[in-house]
Amino acid sequence: MNSQDKHSLVIHPRPGLVKMVLRGLVKRCAWCGGKRAFFTSFFKKGERCNTCGLNWQRNLEGFELGAAAMGVFLTFGPILLWMTVAILAGVDVVPLVVVAAALAIFVPIFTYPLTYTVWFGVYLFMNEPEEEELADALRWLDQV
Repeated sequence: MNSQDKHSLVIHPRPGLVKMVLRGLVKRCAWCGGKRAFFTSFFKKGERCNTCGLNWQRNLEGFELGAAAMGVFLTFGPILLWMTVAILAGVDVVPLVVVAAALAIFVPIFTYPLTYTVWFGVYLFMNEPEEEELADALRWLDQV
């Protein structure tokens, strides 16, 4: 990828909220759509998107709190859905609680990367990157 292509990934119109959230749900950068944007392995985060160079933390305190809140939504959603379906279907209490407990344990583990990528999309929708952040991303891309 040449330098001009890299710069065009950073300097482009902001995608819409739905597009950014959908990109986050498939672990892509919400801004540019780059694959394996922030995670170098399943649990290990890189500092920046490898495609557009945006810093995922955006130099703000509390960014991870938003990712944690996203984790709550991604975990409680399936639990509430299971409990509603189980109650309407007449499932006994013990299997209902066992499956809900399994969901409470395993859903956060498997959705951990999504909490960051989805939150990044929501955050970027609320706070578009500033010129300084884009310039920093361009400098980083030029060094790579």
